[in-house]
Amino acid sequence: MNNKRHPKKQQVREEKYFLPKDTHAIIRTVNDQHLTHLAYRLHYGLSHEFDEKKGCYEVAKRLPAVLIHSDVQQVAKQALLHRERSLASFAHIASVRKLKATPVGKIVHGLGAGHVRETALTIHSTYGIPYIPASSVKGVVRQWWIEAYGEGKETALTQSSEATAIFGTQQQRGCVQFYDVYLVNGLQLVPEVMTVHMKKYYEKSGMPTDDQPPTPVSFFTVKVADVDIYLSCLHRDHQQAEQLLKKATEWTIRALEEFGIGSKTSSGYGYFRHVRDVTEQEFLPLIKQAKEQVASEMQKQQQQKEEQYLASLSPEERLVKEIERLTTNEQDQQKSKSELYKQVIETKNKEAARALQTYWEKIGEWNVKPKQKKQYEKVQAVRTLLQ
Repeated sequence: MNNKRHPKKQQVREEKYFLPKDTHAIIRTVNDQHLTHLAYRLHYGLSHEFDEKKGCYEVAKRLPAVLIHSDVQQVAKQALLHRERSLASFAHIASVRKLKATPVGKIVHGLGAGHVRETALTIHSTYGIPYIPASSVKGVVRQWWIEAYGEGKETALTQSSEATAIFGTQQQRGCVQFYDVYLVNGLQLVPEVMTVHMKKYYEKSGMPTDDQPPTPVSFFTVKVADVDIYLSCLHRDHQQAEQLLKKATEWTIRALEEFGIGSKTSSGYGYFRHVRDVTEQEFLPLIKQAKEQVASEMQKQQQQKEEQYLASLSPEERLVKEIERLTTNEQDQQKSKSELYKQVIETKNKEAARALQTYWEKIGEWNVKPKQKKQYEKVQAVRTLLQ
């Protein structure tokens, strides 16, 4: 018989980690307000408290207030600017439209995604800002079309050449591109609570009785003043691209106003109003600016190539090319009569003299009368050199 006493079991407070220990150790030394990247704030910088019953740490039920750091706003601003400039440049080979929409209330996207809280929020992994993925935008517009035109039947899509061209099929790629919607203008993260009644019934572990305690669940919502929405269409037929993009724009406007987007749309989240096409007012000037910039860059590249070409020529050949490049503007005409004429006479370059004769004939300065003394003398000097 073993008479040894068994030591009393001591309760050990084992900490429950929600990320790798080394990352956790770093984050715990940082003030929450210094975690500017919202993905780290909401996914990793979680406040937690010790549960005496379970003997471990659990995520705190109450959501902390999250202030949007100025660094996040600055990064978001640069991201918006970079994307808008990129799309403006893209517009010289594709059709692009810009919409602006005002949310009716708050937006919740990604609520059901995997998260330690079981209430996630879609945060851009690079920029650290809330956003609505392009796949969600396309998905809600596609579903709206199925309900509005296809009587709720998926097969109706394949029977519409217009819908097939826009959305694509398993065998064919759609020609309209939808883009991520960044939620940044006037961004606020607002914590809210949804209360689950009859939890056992929803978990399929009991009946829907009134004696079950309600279970409050906290989650974050996004509040913004307005959003920018972009669509583009790359099609070999420009006119066809414009028609398809116009139709896709109309469907997007109606889908966002009638269906909403994201989670809990049945509770009023994710709906928009005043969804409008602002391409002409806000985007066309950028397209024009982008085209001018491209033309300017091409001109600079051409000038550099010409300068490199001239540098490879002999002085005599360079003088001929310089004369041949003259335009009819006043500055070039004066240059031909002074600087370039002087070089032709001093070097006795007959090829350059012929080029100068051709240029003066072009601008009406070759067959001049003696009363135009200075120019007449220059013409005679060139004639003598050509003999």
